[in-house]
Amino acid sequence: MRRKNKESYKRLRIFRFLRSGHNLGILGLALPFLMLVSCQRKELPVPKYDRGIAMSGRIDLTGNYKNQVWYSLSGNQVVSINLKKDWDIALESSPDGWHVILNAAKSMQAALSTKDVLTEIKDTSGYALAAKPDSPSGNLDSTALGDWRSHEHCYIINRGYDENARFQGFYKFKITSQTVDTLYFEYGDVYGKVNYKGKLGKTFGYAWVMYSFSSKKQLLIEPPQDSYDLCFSQYTTIFYDPFMYYQVTGVLSNAPHIGVIKLAERNFADVQLSDTLGHNFSYRKDAIGYDWKSYDLNTNVYTVYDKIVYIIKDQRGFYYKLHFIDFYNELGEKGYPTIEYMKL
Repeated sequence: MRRKNKESYKRLRIFRFLRSGHNLGILGLALPFLMLVSCQRKELPVPKYDRGIAMSGRIDLTGNYKNQVWYSLSGNQVVSINLKKDWDIALESSPDGWHVILNAAKSMQAALSTKDVLTEIKDTSGYALAAKPDSPSGNLDSTALGDWRSHEHCYIINRGYDENARFQGFYKFKITSQTVDTLYFEYGDVYGKVNYKGKLGKTFGYAWVMYSFSSKKQLLIEPPQDSYDLCFSQYTTIFYDPFMYYQVTGVLSNAPHIGVIKLAERNFADVQLSDTLGHNFSYRKDAIGYDWKSYDLNTNVYTVYDKIVYIIKDQRGFYYKLHFIDFYNELGEKGYPTIEYMKL
């Protein structure tokens, strides 16, 4: 008789026990065990990923903050850059998307009018009391245009300011219809005699598609949804004491796909992955925001708080620690924030 290995011997004993009829009820438990014994493989080690070294990147917003800069942490690079004045409105580009947002980098605001026909709007009457921006949090339940599907009214839109603080005027605006993939609208200068028709078509892979009232064209300005993490830009925030809308310069994340934890008074080198324990990630668009720096009115100098450290969870599930180390370039010009970050 041939010698059997230990596993074969164990299986033979189990089969003999079952055939003897001592306990037929155990059959249901024994069969899965037999399958496990015959199919079990050695565990494979989970490959470790390279955390690399600390990286840095300088963002060229410029002295008058004219640029919007879209940045990838995993790629350690600027994905794209555009002038903040290049667009006015954007359409949510998901298959069931319908929200329309304003360009917060220009301090745009909007107010719902009482008019249903665009040609009936000839001034900004009623605008001041009703005007508001989109929420800086990125909450789509708190947009300036709101749920435009629930009414037939027109809007009055304040187009805000360009990088040279030149006012871009008041526009009247009405969404006329939407199909599965296209939004149709009309618009024109409040004080002008000519109205225009425009449309925005959803584009696969993009969270938002933009439109410019100046060029009268659809634009792909925000990069593909999975290609960037952070947008360095001016945007409109809300102060509550006293209540006011105010334009700030900071960082907006690719919400709601990016999570952020803010740690105060921490040395960058000391922050570890374990620091995520006991903290909740924020998925607000302005979770990083603008207050990693301060401005001294007496000296006209910005100071960066390098001991504010952010832990960022990207779309692929990787974690990074990030802090700001400068707001000036080598010539001493403001508007050039420098970040240092490292994969955890």
